[in-house]
Amino acid sequence: MAIHQTPTQRKTVKRVMHEYKQGELKTARGARKVNNPKQAIAIALSEAGASKYDTPRERANNLRRTKTKEKRGETGGAATEGRARAARTLATPSKSATKSTRRASAGKSAARKSGTGKSATATRRKSTGATQRKPATRVSAARSATRTTARKSAGKVTARKSATKATARRAATKTTMRRSANGKAGGKTRTELYAEASRRRIAGRSKMNKQQLERALRA
Repeated sequence: MAIHQTPTQRKTVKRVMHEYKQGELKTARGARKVNNPKQAIAIALSEAGASKYDTPRERANNLRRTKTKEKRGETGGAATEGRARAARTLATPSKSATKSTRRASAGKSAARKSGTGKSATATRRKSTGATQRKPATRVSAARSATRTTARKSAGKVTARKSATKATARRAATKTTMRRSANGKAGGKTRTELYAEASRRRIAGRSKMNKQQLERALRA
């Protein structure tokens, strides 16, 4: 029997099949690349939590595990993109390096032309160092501010979760107390009524509910 897929599951299946077409899909242990389309489809359904061979609990756990892996960037496509980006950054020099080389060449030419080139390059270096220190301090301050805000938000989330858990526990205890009170007030339970009906050999007792068993025993 086919399982109805949610938009999130369809998105996960699409992502896994794209990795298979690009040659980026690997087995669970990452030992070898997947070349069989049937195996790729099975992996996609399993990661999306849409496999009919898994239980509902296993499907939910698989989808949750896949989403956390996607957020961390641990998928095959993300890994290959990260390696390609690192290779591009190593191959192409940064803008700051090219600017520094240009400034150094300009300073050397000026020093050759005039005798006051050394003092000019020294002042330039001092000014560039001061300008580079200011944005670094600003970046560090911004990072510290974002970390503090993230910690505060995480603390608020944990407090909300603990409050919701406490309220859920209280509601559960209230419902259990109400059920126990109702069972005591109503008299016998269904199991007791069924045992009494089996002793009296009442026909059709296995399909009766509690009210029907009470009526049959009263009759």
